[in-house]
Amino acid sequence: MTSVTKSMKAKNPQPKYTSEQLEAIALKLREMPEPEKTQKEHSKQDAIKVLAKEITALQKRGYTVEQIADSLTGAGLDIATPTLRNYLTRANASKSTPRKKAAKKSEAAEASATQVTPGVSRPLDEANATFVIDPDDRV
Repeated sequence: MTSVTKSMKAKNPQPKYTSEQLEAIALKLREMPEPEKTQKEHSKQDAIKVLAKEITALQKRGYTVEQIADSLTGAGLDIATPTLRNYLTRANASKSTPRKKAAKKSEAAEASATQVTPGVSRPLDEANATFVIDPDDRV
């Protein structure tokens, strides 16, 4: 070995652990208490999204958005009526968006499946295959 290699080994020796040391470490790890669960904090908009079902139920019972906004403010969620209306619109729109996106994806998949690209061969789908006879115009 060269003197450089020897000096590198002397500076960074790999530590060795006995089975007893590892068992003691494992014991300490097992004895650690459960971590404190941190509660997720929500923005005002997220809060309305979470509460949207209850708010919609109140509207069906005859409460106005203004009355609901006042009630939310009294319960500790300070929100103006126009803001509540805006957030409810967004919350309800986000519920219907995944269906629309999924429908658009399936339409796009169908379109690409039926699209013919010259020079590109695709596997034959015999279950959905059709054959059209194109009559000759020659007589």
